[in-house]
Amino acid sequence: MSHSYSFQKILVIATHCIGDSLLITTFTRSLREAYPNAQIDVLVNARGEMVFATNPDINNLVEISPRASFKDYFRILRARGRYDLVVNEMLNDRTAIYSFIFGKKRLGAVDDSLKGAWLKKRIFNWHIIEKHVFEHKMSRSARMLRLIGVDVVPRLISPEDALPDAIAHSLPEHYVVVHAPSSNEIKQWPVESWFEVVQGMLNMGYKVVLSGAAFERDETIVNEILARLPQHPNLYSVLGQLNLAQTSILLKNSMGFVGPDSGPGHMASGYPIPIISLISVAPASMWSPWPYLHKVNCEANLYKNGIAQQTIGNVTLLQSERRCVPCYKNKCAISDDFYSPCLQDIKPQSVIEAIKARIPIGDSYE
Repeated sequence: MSHSYSFQKILVIATHCIGDSLLITTFTRSLREAYPNAQIDVLVNARGEMVFATNPDINNLVEISPRASFKDYFRILRARGRYDLVVNEMLNDRTAIYSFIFGKKRLGAVDDSLKGAWLKKRIFNWHIIEKHVFEHKMSRSARMLRLIGVDVVPRLISPEDALPDAIAHSLPEHYVVVHAPSSNEIKQWPVESWFEVVQGMLNMGYKVVLSGAAFERDETIVNEILARLPQHPNLYSVLGQLNLAQTSILLKNSMGFVGPDSGPGHMASGYPIPIISLISVAPASMWSPWPYLHKVNCEANLYKNGIAQQTIGNVTLLQSERRCVPCYKNKCAISDDFYSPCLQDIKPQSVIEAIKARIPIGDSYE
């Protein structure tokens, strides 16, 4: 597709949480390939630097307060001026205001079911309409970009920073990253199941690196697994020892990734490594890791919801087949169990078999 417009100065809005901000890197990579000489800036909140600081497609980060005032708007306008194009994939009113103030032309998304949709249609020069079919974020990005004649580059650009020397020297040459913690309880696969998977991998000869952030939830889950496998020579932990960009390098250098619907899973999708992803509560069709550089079809969802296992490109998904999947809720409507029944439906042996098939050890593995 040949792009029809000549934008020299572009602002991409990414005032999301950290996990969702990773998905915005599809826009910055696609725009950079379409406009190699343009100035491409990203509007972020305070923690946005964690995602974008090392991104090679970006010229500047422009920080704005989550509760920005007119004074903040004028400060940015004085420092940066207005942009030829503002790209805003978010649906809220505040980012629509950002688009109007900072952009001469504006590309966005509109949800007809939300109040004020008519006004946003007037703010944006080009916009897509929200489909409400659990559309994948990659397909949605492609629909937006094609309005200005830009082909989507279907991959994420993860932040990168070198591993600390002590950790780099302690890791084996070949390893698989297992990320057991989920962001909240309803998405958490039972710790006992994670233990069975890690134990099974160790029994087969895999070298396993457990990852996790320096948060109480992550520490509790990873330490419980470690306590049941004390001092195993093929089990390593980087719990709480890496920042976001260093975790990307850990994933990049690995044989593959095993984990839930999570930020690390999306970071792993920035590399051509096998990914085994466990998902059920959230819609797989919308949030599963996108296969590395897999072609985008804007008219159909890549993944199906409620299918026990499916493999597309380098990504294998495992989920429940219950009719209520995905519920996309914060609490299970059919059970008061600590772990969601749909996640308990995913059996450890199924995960182990997927690992064996998609991340084989091979003759050169040591």
